Amino acid sequence: MALPAPNTAWPPAPWDFAYSQYRENEAWYLGDTDELEKIYRREQQEATHVHRGQPMRGGVVGAASRMFWGRPVPTGQSRTRLHVPAPADLATIASDSVFAVPPEVQLAVATSQGASASVVAATPSKEQLRLDEIANSDAAHAMYNTMGELKSVFGATVITSEWDLDISDHVWLASYAVDVVIPEFRKGKLIACTMWTEYVDKSVVFRHLEHHEVGRIQHVLYQGSETNIGRVVALEDRPETAHLAKMINSEAGIVTGLDRLTASYNLNMPTRAWRKKGQLAFAGRSDFAGSLPLFDALDETMSSWMRDLKLAGGKVLVPSSALQSNGVGQGGFFDSGQEFFAGLDVPGEVGKITMDKVQFAIRVDEHERTARALWREIFRAAGQGTRSIDDDGASQVTATGELLRDKREEITRDKKTLYDKRAIAEQSSVALELDGKLFPGKGGGRFEEPVVMFADISQTDPEQLARTIQFLDAAGAASTRRKVELFNPDWDDTKIDEEVKRIVAERGTSAPDPATFTGDPLPNEDENES
Repeated sequence: MALPAPNTAWPPAPWDFAYSQYRENEAWYLGDTDELEKIYRREQQEATHVHRGQPMRGGVVGAASRMFWGRPVPTGQSRTRLHVPAPADLATIASDSVFAVPPEVQLAVATSQGASASVVAATPSKEQLRLDEIANSDAAHAMYNTMGELKSVFGATVITSEWDLDISDHVWLASYAVDVVIPEFRKGKLIACTMWTEYVDKSVVFRHLEHHEVGRIQHVLYQGSETNIGRVVALEDRPETAHLAKMINSEAGIVTGLDRLTASYNLNMPTRAWRKKGQLAFAGRSDFAGSLPLFDALDETMSSWMRDLKLAGGKVLVPSSALQSNGVGQGGFFDSGQEFFAGLDVPGEVGKITMDKVQFAIRVDEHERTARALWREIFRAAGQGTRSIDDDGASQVTATGELLRDKREEITRDKKTLYDKRAIAEQSSVALELDGKLFPGKGGGRFEEPVVMFADISQTDPEQLARTIQFLDAAGAASTRRKVELFNPDWDDTKIDEEVKRIVAERGTSAPDPATFTGDPLPNEDENES
């Protein structure tokens, strides 16, 4: 989209529809229970009547919110409500499964060998070292981790090339969640996008819009309200944007000199629900999709468990005559330290004061099994493994089930990295070219698009790997060298050879090959005999 016209609705259609979903996902991600209550009580804002202290709408009795966090608490009552950070955990695990071992971004060069040509990673060069600063640094790796979480929550992110000559001597990569982005697609390809930042001053909302298109970036500041973009004002009107005023031209733009976008759209997974909604069809799918009721049910389960704990506190029912008076109209209290009581003229044993003890049960097993089942469904819906839930002995998983569980997680990871590779490679190339223009002579420039390499698996379980090697050994399906390579994938050939020699020496397994054994003594045996 082009920059919005003054005094128009914000956010613009059709992204206002998407933003309502982003708002809901963010509330779950942050664990903002106040916001969740606002979202799920919207249907009660125009209640037609009150039933048993609860606002209702329509029907004989009316309909209450279908979500636990939307159910109003009757006047005069107190309810225990507990939020479990399952959404935040899911986003973290989803990011870790892809970026716990960060990808490597390498320049590729074409080399010819005889009649065939191949692409190999370039040896460290001035250009590669410059790319390392942009895409392989600790700052870049930290950005990838953040990007992984935001992708999981909102369904996509945008990677941009950033620079500021006053604070850095190279271009760097940044990521934005799509809840602050208005993208524009053509045939499923990003052709422009606008990132925005809000600055609220009482009832006035300032919005800084950063519009990326091929060859140019525009910076414009609007002054409006919560739902209206308002009018264009000078960048100097806000201290956060004042420094941009000296960077733009008369058209509020910065000319990049590139024939490519300085922004790349990075999907989490393709959308399902919005595939028929025009531009929203390319917006992406969150890992939370379809799981919001499960998050809500998990909170309800844990709240019920906490309610059991609260109600299970020991209680004693005493007759009113055993209470000490606080005075007229002030009620009474029971002195638990009192040793003597006067007899009462009540039915029952003469001279005996009856006091009843009440102790409610705490349904630990029922709540724990329910919560565990909900956790498992949340992880399954997101394509993540459930090892952390199942491995405590509460669930018996067969060997086949374990392999399928791990395979599902790796398949999900492989799907997601397809989008990550494309977006990271594309914007790393743009950033390196832009770096060559802004900081000439330091290695930047336009080259073939880099190769983005992810580790085969994000995190290897040592116990599972040991079992795999044990099975290979029992089947005679792998050599000692291959087993060492599997268990130590980061070792070079020299370290592997040394370890193999030590294993052979310790086990005394340097036996002749039966297929080639002739019966003649080995050379070292002759030397030992002589």
